Amino acid sequence: MPAPSPAPSDKPPSDIPVLKAGPDISRYRLTLGRVLNGTGPAYTPDFLLEDILATPGRRFTNFSGDLSGRWIGALSASATMFGESFPSLHEVVRRVIAAQHLDGYFGCTFHFDNPDDNDLALLWGNGRLLVGLMEYYALTSGADVLIAAKRLGDFLIRIAPHFNSQAMAEAFSADHYASSYICWTQQTEGLAALYAVTRDDRYRDLCATISHRIERRPGDHVHGYLSSLRGTLDLYRVTRDPSHLNRVTAAWKDIQNSGDTLITGGVPERWTPKRDRSEGCAECDWLRLNLGLHAATGDQVYLDTAQDTYFNEFSMNQFGTGDYGHGRLDSAGVPQTVDVRAWWCCTLHGLRTFADLQRAAFRIVSDDIYFQFPIDSQIRTGTVSASAKSALAETGTIRIDIEQAKAAQRLIVSRPSWADNMTITRNGNPEPGLKVEKISPGDVILLNYRMSLRVSSHATSVRPAAGQCLHFGPWLLGASSSANPQYFNELYAQNLLDLKTASRHAGRADSVFEVPVAQTTLRFVPAEFPEQSAQVELRAVAEQTANQPAKWQLVFTPPSTTPPET
Repeated sequence: MPAPSPAPSDKPPSDIPVLKAGPDISRYRLTLGRVLNGTGPAYTPDFLLEDILATPGRRFTNFSGDLSGRWIGALSASATMFGESFPSLHEVVRRVIAAQHLDGYFGCTFHFDNPDDNDLALLWGNGRLLVGLMEYYALTSGADVLIAAKRLGDFLIRIAPHFNSQAMAEAFSADHYASSYICWTQQTEGLAALYAVTRDDRYRDLCATISHRIERRPGDHVHGYLSSLRGTLDLYRVTRDPSHLNRVTAAWKDIQNSGDTLITGGVPERWTPKRDRSEGCAECDWLRLNLGLHAATGDQVYLDTAQDTYFNEFSMNQFGTGDYGHGRLDSAGVPQTVDVRAWWCCTLHGLRTFADLQRAAFRIVSDDIYFQFPIDSQIRTGTVSASAKSALAETGTIRIDIEQAKAAQRLIVSRPSWADNMTITRNGNPEPGLKVEKISPGDVILLNYRMSLRVSSHATSVRPAAGQCLHFGPWLLGASSSANPQYFNELYAQNLLDLKTASRHAGRADSVFEVPVAQTTLRFVPAEFPEQSAQVELRAVAEQTANQPAKWQLVFTPPSTTPPET
């Protein structure tokens, strides 16, 4: 197969400037740097191609196209959204499509008649690769890439009668975990993208048929299930068939009522009863699904859920290396540590998520510009140019600079559920409400989010006695062994906090990932020697990125009392 010819759009638009490093863009840069230049392992072209060529040695090469597809998709989305340029991306894509089988799939030999776990693993990886190829096509419009993607889509159509059956779903039950039936249902994402470009009804119909087979099974893989739902939501976007949206919103409600959502705003790696750790990929899917649902419906509950996930689980899951991975959960599903760097999937899925976050921050409806996700972000269209710089973690503020706008345009700011109140100034002058009328180039708009310490109960079927969780603004607070080594001993979970002593001394952050505005100091009664009270400092779980993996206590059993005004 000839090598793809990069189209003119292969290079990022010259009018997309690189955002200056704030806390959110720094998280993106951290993971991007790890993917491009990190080690342990390094993502070299030869290393990436090992799952296409089924080279033995490293982990998971039987998931053919998984690592390479995620890498292609993450860098393609970054190039599109952030104006990045990655020369090695084009080399990898050329080598990948040159290795495609005549039957359309990638990897080891596929057993059409009697598939086994390795065939399901191949299907999983090919599904991730199809998504990556379509994201690369969105960047380059390369004809050869679309030909390869269509051949892979035709392979899925060929095997659909066998795989789209109850017998196959039962044969690959949740006990198969990473090679369970979700390896088939997650094909919805790539098929929806393929239909959006080709308008070939075969891809649309297969995507819809697979969508009907999505099932949340006990102990099954959360990442695969959520990817299947995201593909269904993508199908809704391109068809506007409300049945697809209804299926996703019903599944969202089922997840919320399942008891498997974590207090950090995330979800586990596997559904109960196999809920023993978290997974970066699942957290990214949950965050992206909620962003997509908000875009589709405008319902604030999805935006609130996405922000809870971003400021807590997603940030806590990011290592100082830029990797994402696995955290350990206790019997009640409460995160204890995050200590496994899943370079084979989560790191790349984490990088891919930043493009969706950036896209969700600003939104234009008619002549109104909405700012709805309070992070470092920018919007660039033919008539609108604005950027947001976050100091939320230090001063509770975000600055928006208007660089270009049409006459009579206005800025509408979304007030999140975690903000007690908001005030807005334009060029130093107070603005009424959350709308800034008739914005002009050169306007400097400052958003101030008033936040306070909040206490909520935490009870589960496993732990019916209600513990308490503490939040400040969007951030979940906890006691960390990195900040409080003496707090943790054998009976630390029974230590009693005195909320009446809560105080904050917000200052400047020593690290871009610290959240000084939320740091809270309290007295506590040690369970092991209650006659000697001590002091503990609670930090935002998002600060984990700035530290080595540490033990966290996130659920407390304090005396019944209310916090002071802060």
